[in-house]
Amino acid sequence: MTGQPVTGIILAGGESRRMGTFKPLVEYKGKPLIRWIYDALAPICSEIIIIANSGDFPDMIASIYPDNYPGNGPAAGIEAGLSHCRTNLALFCSCDTPNLPTALFEHLLAKHDGFDISIAGHDDTNEPLIGVYSKTVHGAYKEALLAGDPHPPRIMKKCKWQEIPFGPGQNFWHPDLFLNLNSPSDLK
Repeated sequence: MTGQPVTGIILAGGESRRMGTFKPLVEYKGKPLIRWIYDALAPICSEIIIIANSGDFPDMIASIYPDNYPGNGPAAGIEAGLSHCRTNLALFCSCDTPNLPTALFEHLLAKHDGFDISIAGHDDTNEPLIGVYSKTVHGAYKEALLAGDPHPPRIMKKCKWQEIPFGPGQNFWHPDLFLNLNSPSDLK
């Protein structure tokens, strides 16, 4: 999947209840959490979109949009991102997974061909918030939200999707690759 323009969409609209402060701007190893994802996506994306219901994101060249259907969690973020996406493909990532390198997103894109959604998988876990989404699935997300079913795994199952495995065989792999930071104790 090379040569096709891709939009990077960072999901930063959560309520940050467990973190106790605005999570996207929490510092991790010297820079805000959201900046780690922005820096990983920027080299391969023609545009970056941040989905956030509040906050200011200085020093990032990105369009910022709120959820179209607030209060519906990550599915609302995916729907909002796809509604503003101007390319056929979007790379999605939540703002609280700072260890993901550009190479991981390149690998997802390379393996995406023929699918509507391609998400990362590791250690018997899949990551619906780390993946490639075709613009064509926007309708499925909007329909699910309108029907009151904001559950990304159920919505994905209505689409042609795949899990792309990640593990020790990849040169960018490390045990904390999919580290997810949700609380102050996670930062330690």
